[in-house]
Amino acid sequence: MKSSGGPKKGPRKIRNRPANFRADRVLANRGWGSRSESSEALKQKRVKVQKEDGKIETVKGPSDRIGMNDIIFVDGEKVPFIPLLLVYHKPKWVLSVMNDPKGRPTVKDSLPEFFQKQDLHPVGRLDYDTSGLLLFSSNGGLTQKLLHPSHDISKEYVAVVEGTVSDEKLRKQLQDGVQTGEGNHTAELLDVSHLPEEESMGIWKTLRETLPKEYDTEDLEKRGYLKDNNDVPLSRVRLVVSEGKHRMVRRMLANCGHGVVLLHRERHGEVVLGDLDPDKFRDLTPDELEWAKTLIPTT
Repeated sequence: MKSSGGPKKGPRKIRNRPANFRADRVLANRGWGSRSESSEALKQKRVKVQKEDGKIETVKGPSDRIGMNDIIFVDGEKVPFIPLLLVYHKPKWVLSVMNDPKGRPTVKDSLPEFFQKQDLHPVGRLDYDTSGLLLFSSNGGLTQKLLHPSHDISKEYVAVVEGTVSDEKLRKQLQDGVQTGEGNHTAELLDVSHLPEEESMGIWKTLRETLPKEYDTEDLEKRGYLKDNNDVPLSRVRLVVSEGKHRMVRRMLANCGHGVVLLHRERHGEVVLGDLDPDKFRDLTPDELEWAKTLIPTT
C-alpha cells in the first residue's frame, strides 16, 4: 500500500546561535559610542581585541564577530566594561540624586562621565546628612530587588546618638518594633558603646563647623537638633534593618529617645563599604558580584 503523504521529514535542525556578535554592536553596547560611531572606528582599523591567548589583533571591520566580553582597545585605550553595580562612598552633605535645582552637591558630580552615559543610577538614596555605602546600578530589575522590602535584603548602619544608651532597653525596643509616621519598623541591634567626653565634644564641634550654608544654626538650636553645649553624652550604636524608607533609621532611634547626630551606612546586602575613601568608587569583589547576579530577575 502506497503512502498517501510525501516524504517523511527528519527532526528539525536548530542552528546554534553564534557565541560572538558584530563588532560594531559590541563596541556600542560597551558604551564607547553610538552604533554609527563604532562602525566608523572599525572601518578605520582603530579597534583591536585581545584574544584568550593574549594576542592583540586589529578588528577588520564592523561585521567582524567578537565576544561581548572581549577586551577591546580603541586608539590604544582600553574600553571599560559597564559594571552591574558600582560601590560609592557618599560623603555627608551630598545629595543622592543626579540633579538638584538648588545647585547643591550631588552624586553626579563625582560619577565618571563614562558611567553617566550608561545611565548608571543610584540604588535608592542616602539622606543629605548621611554618609556611607551607596550602590550604583546598570540593571533596573536588580535595583528593584535591592530596594523592595519583600526581598529582605539587610542594610547595616552605625549611628552616633544622644544620650547614654542602654543596650538591653534599646535592643528590646528595636526588636519589638518602633512606631513612626510610616508604620511600625523593627531592627536588630548589634553593638552599643559610650563615647568619651572629649570625642563627644569633637563631634559637636565638627558638626557646627561643617553645616552647609543653607542651614540656620539658631533655628536648629531652638528646634533641638543642635545642642548649644557639650554636656550631652553621646553613644555609638550599630544596627541592621531590612527596609529603607525615608529617614527611617533616624526616626526609629529618635522615637526610642536617642536623637541621631551622625549616621553612616556600612553594608547593603553582601556588599561592604570597607576602607573605601569618601567620594570614591570601586568595583564589586568577585564574591559580591556573584551575590548580585543571584538577584537578577530571570524573566
